[in-house]
Amino acid sequence: MFASEPVNADAAKCAVMDTTKMPWEPTKLPGISIKSLERVIDPKKGRETVLVKLEPGAALPKETLKDRLEVFVLEGSVRDEHGTYTEHTYVWNPPGLTLTLSSPSGCVMYMKRRVAIYPDDSQRERRLIDAKTAKWLEFPHRGADVLHLYKDPNGLETGRIGNVHTNRQLPRHDHSIGEETFMIEGCMKDEYASYTKGTWFRMACGVPHAPFTEDLRAKMLIREGDLVW
Repeated sequence: MFASEPVNADAAKCAVMDTTKMPWEPTKLPGISIKSLERVIDPKKGRETVLVKLEPGAALPKETLKDRLEVFVLEGSVRDEHGTYTEHTYVWNPPGLTLTLSSPSGCVMYMKRRVAIYPDDSQRERRLIDAKTAKWLEFPHRGADVLHLYKDPNGLETGRIGNVHTNRQLPRHDHSIGEETFMIEGCMKDEYASYTKGTWFRMACGVPHAPFTEDLRAKMLIREGDLVW
């Protein structure tokens, strides 16, 4: 929607983007700027991951979605024909849905567009989850709480928010189907880097790491699975 140039388009490579150090890029739409994290131009694997900032009163053009669209509100609030969504609200919109995103008071959103993976994507129900009021699952043996956002009925793709407690070492593992993470709060570290609030990173399929926290928790928006198609 925002551009056509590839960004971090090779899913076989890991990628790290500290969005706090990236300038906002103006768009042709008044009052709307973006930070581009990933853009893959492909009829089957195509996806676009961006942070979008709407100034007070700005709106995206009305559209009927060709691809599915995930929205996670990072700051402020945004609304469409179906409701108003405040900070840390997640919305999964299926292809075919018509909506107009606008923000009377201004907002910052994580937005992910993805070409439909399965023919029945347009038949799936729209999902709406407020992470501040939803019930989280506790995993004390891992020192973490998890809020599941969606699970692919075919068994591969998942989305969740993880909140890892302080001073925790997670088991070393690799992501056989790849993983994309956006740091909402805190800090997560591994043998490669420190991932602080506002960092987006993608682990390629099969790359191992052993993440851990120190004196800060790590609250993360995590997506797995769509790199394999």
